[in-house]
Amino acid sequence: MAETNFVQAKENKDSTLVQSKESDLEEQPQQAVQAKENKDSTLVQSKESDLEEQPQQSEDSTTEPSSEFTRKDLAKLVASLVVIALTIVFLVLVFTPKHPKFKVRSVAVENLNYTTSPNPSFNMRFAAKMTVKNPNFGYFRYGVTNVSFAYRGIQVGKVSIPKVRVRAVSTRKMNAAINLNSNSVGNDTNLESDVRLGTLTLTVQSNMKGKVYLMSSGKRSKVNGRKRTAALNCTLTVNLPKKLVQDIHCS
Repeated sequence: MAETNFVQAKENKDSTLVQSKESDLEEQPQQAVQAKENKDSTLVQSKESDLEEQPQQSEDSTTEPSSEFTRKDLAKLVASLVVIALTIVFLVLVFTPKHPKFKVRSVAVENLNYTTSPNPSFNMRFAAKMTVKNPNFGYFRYGVTNVSFAYRGIQVGKVSIPKVRVRAVSTRKMNAAINLNSNSVGNDTNLESDVRLGTLTLTVQSNMKGKVYLMSSGKRSKVNGRKRTAALNCTLTVNLPKKLVQDIHCS
C-alpha cells in the first residue's frame, strides 16, 4: 500500500515537471519572438530618426557656407565699386582741363595828373601786378595777350603780356606798366563830373587764349593739347586827390 502511494506521488511529480518544462518551452519562443520584434522596431525607429536628422544637418551645412560666401562676395563687389568710383573721379579731375584764372592783384600809381577845367582830362601811369593760376595737372601755354583799360566803355590804355608757360597746379606772377590818358574820351560831361568828385572807375578786361597739355614728353613733343581761355574782368576805383587805387574787384 505504501509502495503504491510512493509510485503514484512520483508519477504526479514527474508529470508536473514535464508540464512545467513544456510550458517553459512554449513561453521561450514567444519571448524570443517578442524581444526580436522589439529590437527590430527600435532599430527601425533609430534609422528613421537618423534619416530625418541627416537632411537637416546637410541643409545646415550647405546653407551656412552659402550665406558666408554671399557676404564675402557682396563685400568684394562693394569694394570694387568704390575703387571704380574713385578711379572715375580721379580721371575726371586729371583729364578734364579747366580754365585758368587771370586776375589783377594790385595796382600802384606811379604818376598821375588831371585837370577839371576848362577841359577835364587825366594822364596816369600804373604799375600792375597780375597773376595767372593754372589748376590743371598739366601746363598751360598761352600766346601774347592784350589787357585793355577802359573808362565808361572807352579804352584809355592797353598793355601786352608776352607769351609764356604756366606749370601744372601753380600760379605765375607778372608785372606790367600801363600808361593811361583821356585823349579818346573827349569832352564828356561824365568825365568832368567824375574828375570834380575825385574818383574814376576803370574796367580791366582780357581774354588770355592758350592750351592745356595734360600729357607731354617734352617741350617739342606735346600730346592732348586742349584750348582754354583765362578771362580777366576787374574793376578799379582811382582816388585822384590821393593818387592811389583804393579798390580792386575781379569777377
